[in-house]
This record gives sequence, structure tokens and C-alpha cells, in this order.
Amino acid sequence: MIRMIAVSLLLLGSGTMADEQSPFALAAPTGWGGETISLPPGFAPDMKLKGVEHIRFAPGMMRPESGSFFCYAFAFELAVKPDLTEAVVHDEFLKYYSGLCTAVLRGQVPDVDPSKFKLKLQQSKSEATASPDKNAATGLARYDGALNWVEPFATKKAQKLHLEIQTWSSKGRNYIFACVSPQAKDADIWKQLHRIRDDYLQKQKAAQPPVTKPESE
Repeated sequence: MIRMIAVSLLLLGSGTMADEQSPFALAAPTGWGGETISLPPGFAPDMKLKGVEHIRFAPGMMRPESGSFFCYAFAFELAVKPDLTEAVVHDEFLKYYSGLCTAVLRGQVPDVDPSKFKLKLQQSKSEATASPDKNAATGLARYDGALNWVEPFATKKAQKLHLEIQTWSSKGRNYIFACVSPQAKDADIWKQLHRIRDDYLQKQKAAQPPVTKPESE
């Protein structure tokens, strides 16, 4: 089933799926699938964000009975423009999910109107997560989000997705990392999503150039 969504996103996104024998850009537990696609994807060509998306899918991604149904983590590695304001993040995520639903359903469920999907973002004050070196990164922001949409792959029914989103800029690029799940925040799957996120952020931090202090006069 994970292979199914990977192939679907590849075809819809005009991207490149990671070879099964190659390491994925995001480290994840055994059994997680993944791929890399180009941004903007083919299913949402009106997105302003340009770059690549690295995705890792939980083993139960396409199984509605699973505790990891539609749970995944992804990183956007982007051009430096547009700036990742809250408004830009909100609008670009809505375009992404609305376009994905439209492309997958292809009119099979006439009552579904992606233009009515709702995304609420609230800036998070939490400092508990890992982050790139604040001396080297700018525009650091964290958001808790709730997306009300229609899951188009397995159920074709209304679904509420919880999103934890982090944005920053570094070395001439913009970055977004998101953990996504319909599960409550105390569910075990969030621990796995957070480990994927924190591993990626720690690698980003390690890649930052060391901060040199000016010599005292």
C-alpha cells in the first residue's frame, strides 16, 4: 500500500521516487516507505514554493484500521523566495492538499469540494523540539495545524489531520518540516514522527558552518 501512494505521488508530482536500494533523505524506522518529488508538484502547479520534498510514510499509511493510517513526515527544501510567513505557509499547504485530493479523486466523489477545505494554524511557543543552530538560521517558526479535508486514497471520507510544522531559512534556502497524523497528540506514532524530524534537524544543524567570534581588539 505504501508503494501505491509512492507511485501515485510520483505520477501526480512529476518527481523522482527514491530507489528502493538507495538511502532515503529522511531516516525512519524499518518498514517506512518514502520518496522525493519536485515542488511545485504536478497536482498543485499553482504553488509558489519551488524545490524538492522528501517524504517518509508510516507502514499503515494506506490502512484505515491501522494506528499509523495517513501518518507521515516530510521536508520541503526550497528556494529562498517567497518568505515563509504564516500566510504563505497556510496558503501553500492548502494548495498542496486541495490539489492532491482533486488529482487523486478525479471527480469520483462529486460532492467533494476541495475549495472548502479548512486549515487552522497556531504559532507554537514550544521550545522542546530540536532546531538548527539559531546563530546560522533565521525565520525560525513553529506551528500547530489542523486540516479538515477529504482523504482521497483509501477512505474518500472527511478527515482531520494534525500537523506540526517548523520553518526556517539557512544558507540561502528555505526549509519546512512537517509531521502529519490524524491521531491524537498522545498517540505513540507521534514519537516516531518526532524522531524522524529531530534526526533531520540535527543533521541540518551539523551542516551549519561554525560561528566565528571576532577577535577582541
